[in-house]
Amino acid sequence: MNTLKSVSGLFGLMLLVGCVSATSNPATPPVTSAAIAAAETPRAGLPAQTLEAGECGLFLWTRRQQPEFIFFSKVGTERGEFWDGEKAIALSRTGFGGDIFGQELTEQTFVTGDGRTAKLSLVPGDQLVSGQRVPEASITIIDAEGWSTLIPAAGVSVCQPTP
Repeated sequence: MNTLKSVSGLFGLMLLVGCVSATSNPATPPVTSAAIAAAETPRAGLPAQTLEAGECGLFLWTRRQQPEFIFFSKVGTERGEFWDGEKAIALSRTGFGGDIFGQELTEQTFVTGDGRTAKLSLVPGDQLVSGQRVPEASITIIDAEGWSTLIPAAGVSVCQPTP
C-alpha cells in the first residue's frame, strides 16, 4: 500500500511540476524573416483621414484581397487625394455630374499636378446612420498620351455627426 501511495504521490508531483513549467515558460512560436519583414513593412495606401463634426467625406479602397485606401475627398473643398501605388497625389476637382446621393455626385473629374486626369464613377448603395455605402466605384487615370488605367474601388460617403 505504501508503494501505491508513493507512486501516486510521485505522479501528482510530476504533474504539478509539468503544469508549473508549462505556465512559467510558454512555448513561443519561431520568429521567421517573413514575419519580421511583414511587421516592418509600412501598410500601402493613404494615411488615415479624419472629419470634424459636421464635415462629410468620400473614402474609397481598392477591391482586392488586401484592400488599399486609395481615395479621399472632403465635401466642399474641391480637392482630393489619390494613392497611385507608390505615393499620395493631390487632386483638384475640375468637373462633376450624374446623380446626387448624400453629399456626393456619381460622376466626378479631377486633375493631378502633372496633368493626368482622374475620372471617378460611383454607384450608391445602402444607407448608413451617417452616410451611404459605395459598393462599386471606379477611378480611371488618363495620362498625357491618352492611356487609361481603370481601378475598381468601393467605400463609403459619410458625415461626422454634430454634437
